[in-house]
Order: sequence, then C-alpha cells, then structure tokens
Amino acid sequence: MKILFWNLNNQNLVHETAELVHAEHIDFMAFSETNVEFVEEIINLFKLNYDKVFHFHETPGCNRIKVVSTLELNEITLLNQHKYYSLILLNGNERQLIVGMVHFPSKRYHSLDEIRRAFETLHTSISREEQIHEVNDSLIVGDFNVDPFEMPMVSFTGMCATNARDCVARDRVTRAEESKRLFYNPMWSLYSVFDQKPGTHKYDRLGEDVIKWHFVDQVIIRPSLIDAFNFNSLKLIDGTKTHKYTNKNGVPNLSDHLPISCEVEL
Repeated sequence: MKILFWNLNNQNLVHETAELVHAEHIDFMAFSETNVEFVEEIINLFKLNYDKVFHFHETPGCNRIKVVSTLELNEITLLNQHKYYSLILLNGNERQLIVGMVHFPSKRYHSLDEIRRAFETLHTSISREEQIHEVNDSLIVGDFNVDPFEMPMVSFTGMCATNARDCVARDRVTRAEESKRLFYNPMWSLYSVFDQKPGTHKYDRLGEDVIKWHFVDQVIIRPSLIDAFNFNSLKLIDGTKTHKYTNKNGVPNLSDHLPISCEVEL
C-alpha cells in the first residue's frame, strides 16, 4: 500500500494533487490544512479523468486531517480521534495495521514541552489501541512540526522514536521501571539523500537556532513493521511531469510543505 501525506497550506491544488496521486500510484492519502470541498473535488476528478474510485473517510473529532483512500469503508475501523491526530485500523491480506495521521501544533506558537505532551498523548493512544485490538504494527505519518532529532520525537516521555534500525531486536525500552515500545524513524536516511536541502519545509528561527530546512513531515513505524516497509519508496516529492512544487531556489512554493510518500506491505 502506497501512502501519501501533504500539508496543503489551504491551497486549492486539486489538479496538482490528482496528477501526483496517479503518477505515484497512491492508495491512501492524508491531507492537512485543507477542507472537505477539496477532498470531494479530488474524488470526482479521479472518477472522471482516471476512472478510479476513491473514498472519503470521515474522522470526527479530528478536523485537522482529511483521509482519502481506495479502501472500502468496511475495510477501515475508526479508532481514537483527537484534535491533533486520527487513528484508524486497516485490515490487510497479511496483517492488520494501525495508521495514525497527525498535524501537531507549531513551534512558532507552542513550547517544545507543550508539543512533547501532545506526542506523549499520541504514544499512549497508539499503545492502548494496539493492546485492545491485539495489533503489533503501527505507522504514523504527518506534519509533526518538529525535526527527527528534537526532544518531543526522541525522548522517552515523547514519541520514543529512535534512529537505530536495530531496534527491531529489542522493540521496547525501560526507564525507572516504566516500559514503552519504541518507534523507528526512517526519515534519518533522507538527510544524506537531500543533503543540500534536508527537509520538507523551510523557515528560519534566528532567535533560537540557525536551522533553515526542517523534516517536519515524517513517517515513523513500529520496529515490527521494518521488514514490511519499503525503504526505497520513502521520498520527498518536488513535482510531477506537469507541475513543479518548488521555485528556482528549490523552496516549496505551491504549498509551503513538500509531500512525502512511503510504501508498506499489507
């Protein structure tokens, strides 16, 4: 299953998105900073131009995320919905998969500790749903609004997302007698691929640091999913044959974020 996430910055990129989804053979897409009208236009355009049926999956309680997929409504189970994230359960041929889609608060308006608390809430929610439904495999994609190396993502009391692929051998860590399952963050591998412009989003915070490019749009997975994750398919997308998503300096200009895609075997 190929997954796409794009923060659209409230831009009406219907044709650009439809061409992207078609070119990349996307099965499941999540959008932030958009509306239901955009989703309906996408679905209608696909039916008209590509003779392909997509469905809109409502996420009541999470207005920040819009979900569209080729899956039938009965193939998706709605799980916990939160202001900042939506959790759903997919029933594949080989495995069940919990998919989380996030749009966390921005560092421009919230402290890192406030954001870490949102990560902690998500980790708790995912762990609870895994236990209830007896599912080991979870994938989270979206706009986390922090970089892979920042504390809300890597801290034990945050997302507990490691940069070490050998986490598949241990799966969980213990601190002060509290045990938590790890996530693995494959976005670290993209720093070498996009070494000139390492990120999906560009902004300056000169009062705090000198980092310009940010991997705020990410996908993270449970260690149990590593063997089913296609690392070669993980990428940032800067355009299609018809539409370019960046300006002459390589800075995102249709939206202020670049879309990301990944693939996992279900």
